[in-house]
Amino acid sequence: MTVEEVQRIYTLTNSVQQTLLDSDARRLLHRFLELNRSGDKSEVEQYLDIYEKCVEYLQEDQRTFTQDEIDELCDLGLPYDLEQDLTRRARNGQRTEINLGLNRIQGKCRNKIEESGSFKDFRNAILAKMRNVPK
Repeated sequence: MTVEEVQRIYTLTNSVQQTLLDSDARRLLHRFLELNRSGDKSEVEQYLDIYEKCVEYLQEDQRTFTQDEIDELCDLGLPYDLEQDLTRRARNGQRTEINLGLNRIQGKCRNKIEESGSFKDFRNAILAKMRNVPK
């Protein structure tokens, strides 16, 4: 990773939202969480997985959204209240309603990631890496 890339991603970490919108930064956060894991996936990793799956579903606008997609999100750890909301929206059959539900899930995941100490640790790790890069 180049110095410019590290600096760009560090700048993005001023905002959890900006970090999650950038696929490279999101991938780096995922890798950071994996490397710092001891045992099973942390709650933050589960929320990041759910967020990424929602990104995938939102990009597949022409595909029919079924209970299988909801089940897949549940397997990743989707909270029950969000599952129920998305199920209700999916029964409606309107893609805009489904997308609103997916966006709501992403917002909840973003908030949980932001509340965790893991994101701050990620940001501090990038800062430490920047300090070690020769100028």
